Amino acid sequence: MHRHSDRAQPRRLSTVLGTTLGLLLLLSAPSAWGEPAGNDWSQFRGPQRDGIAQETGLLDSWPENGPTELWRRPLGEGYSGVTVVGDRIYTMYAAPVPAAEGEEAVDHEFAAAFDANTGDELWRVDVGEKLETEFGNGPRSTPAVDGDTVYYLSSHGRFLALNTADGSEQWKLELTEDFGSERPYWGYATSALVDGDQLILEAGGKEGKTLVALDKKTGETLWARGDAGSGYNSPLPVDMNGERRYVYVSGQKLYCIDATGKELWAHDWPRGETHAVPVALGPGLIYASGAEGVGAQVLKVNPEDETQVEQVWSSHRLRNHFSAAVTHNGVIYSFDNATLKAVSAEDGSLVWAKRGLGKGSLILADGHLIVLSDRGKLLLVEAGAETYTEKGSFQAMNDLSWTAPTVSHGRLYVRNHKELVSFDLRDKGGA
Repeated sequence: MHRHSDRAQPRRLSTVLGTTLGLLLLLSAPSAWGEPAGNDWSQFRGPQRDGIAQETGLLDSWPENGPTELWRRPLGEGYSGVTVVGDRIYTMYAAPVPAAEGEEAVDHEFAAAFDANTGDELWRVDVGEKLETEFGNGPRSTPAVDGDTVYYLSSHGRFLALNTADGSEQWKLELTEDFGSERPYWGYATSALVDGDQLILEAGGKEGKTLVALDKKTGETLWARGDAGSGYNSPLPVDMNGERRYVYVSGQKLYCIDATGKELWAHDWPRGETHAVPVALGPGLIYASGAEGVGAQVLKVNPEDETQVEQVWSSHRLRNHFSAAVTHNGVIYSFDNATLKAVSAEDGSLVWAKRGLGKGSLILADGHLIVLSDRGKLLLVEAGAETYTEKGSFQAMNDLSWTAPTVSHGRLYVRNHKELVSFDLRDKGGA
């Protein structure tokens, strides 16, 4: 285990805080202390787990060379998303580990924290051997931060609760041992959800241990359910009739359960290997989609009887692969395999389509889509327009880029197998 605990200390106010000048400095504390104003991106798919950044005042168009680049640093293999809380970044990657004399060098996966202002690595923790597959190597899961704890899952099933300050271990589980699960072919890819005192996780076990709720402080199992085994989906929290619910795809079912693990309904699903997370379109409306012939469906939950659900519409021309959709003002934006599409949430009818971006990913921020092509091109696209309206594009990175962007505190973060980059989305100067 290797850790770096040094971090820059906030600058101290040199004036008397009781004066008017001191008061003004305090009111501008987020930027004065090195952390720009804005909101955290504390988990997979952002604050509400819906791919929407809670940011305002962002650039509504980009200069030719893109927004101002703040820093760029090397990073190893992996698809783990970027989580940002305060002035710290959390993600996972693979890197070589020193080999003993006469032994062959190997790569391991690491849970790591970085300084959001500089990109410097603050600490990293070895979480085990790197997963290698024909479609990319390294960790897949996105960390979740709650208070002074950050949760990581390796592609081989090691689940860790680490201290955000220095990476020290609070507790850990081995999904294969503790829940009897088998590693999915492409590796463990689910991202944990912290909800109140519970941590909801697809543990992948059978015999009633597919989805589990853990005590977030101890890792103790609070409840477990399901027999479908390991998949690639992550739970979506929704509120229905004032109560907390979790929606997720497991096996050949789309499930909705309550906060105690009780199943409320299960809807037939064409294929268990569904990566894209479901999306809530509104009260009692759930959108879900998958690739490989699955297509999309919108389901409506009966407000009078939550055990009853009906299909509103379906489409075989909207097939989300690993990148989940976002919704804005009655329109669903997502990748239909390698085509970016906007469709009506009401009936699935096509609003517009854009080819040439490959199997990209997208998020929504301040009324615009931020789209990352699978070859590292970043685009700003107007959300709500009747036709595809591009407000800027530039080549941010090269090579395969399959991790969705992150926007937090006015900054944009993107990564691939080789580097992690930060851009300023409020600076009008451009690059």
